[in-house]
Amino acid sequence: MVVGMDPLSPAQLIQRLETLAPPELAAEWDNTGLLLEPASIRPVRQVLLTLDLTPEVTAEALASEVDFIVAYHPPIFSGLKRLTLADPLTRSLLQLLEAGVAVYSPHTALDAAPGGVSDWLCKAVSCAEIEPIEGSGRLITLETALTPQALGEALGRHLNLPYLRHAPGYHGPESIRTLALCPGAGASLLRDVRADAVFTGEMRHHDILALANAGTHVFLSEHSHTERPYLAVFRENLKNLLPDDVRVTLSKTDRDPVQLVPTHA
Repeated sequence: MVVGMDPLSPAQLIQRLETLAPPELAAEWDNTGLLLEPASIRPVRQVLLTLDLTPEVTAEALASEVDFIVAYHPPIFSGLKRLTLADPLTRSLLQLLEAGVAVYSPHTALDAAPGGVSDWLCKAVSCAEIEPIEGSGRLITLETALTPQALGEALGRHLNLPYLRHAPGYHGPESIRTLALCPGAGASLLRDVRADAVFTGEMRHHDILALANAGTHVFLSEHSHTERPYLAVFRENLKNLLPDDVRVTLSKTDRDPVQLVPTHA
């Protein structure tokens, strides 16, 4: 923690956020940075971290009297044509604006940053070498080759997940020495990378088939499962840069929108 004398301003908070997620590392297509800026500037005493800005997270922030929200996924991504109360997203933005709560998104800047989401994913295995792939991706050479089963178990333990999806590579290697990975939806980054296996959150059916048919093992976890666990790491990193009178909390209502439904089939 940093002992503070004067109240922390939003601009000072953003400066510290951008030491952890430098804006220049964000993908060109992304929409990162300060996305919602209230007209009234007030000191930042409480910061809420969330993966997604949902109506539930907005209600939590307003009830907790949060001053600043860091939403990993940009809530404003494509063009907004209307700001009305009828739409859940724009209603949330209007409510936060009225309450004077700012919203900032680091997204792919945090993925690509040293010690960011992608580097954290690499810690699932023992790495002999790590090479960047277009910012957010990583190509790992493992210290010791792993079977597909052992690799899946290592990824699952790191993410604390009960399951992963695996598409075996057609005549693919029985032991995996190289792994390409990317948080979120990594097909565009990973489809042309030569590796024994790839790991990301989600892919389209035909992207999975193309990789598997080329002999590459494909491991998938669901989109946000590659990202949400990192928020606890990010919280500690951010706290270390802020005055000790600024609270940084993880949202209690932020959760994956996809839930497993037992069918007993």
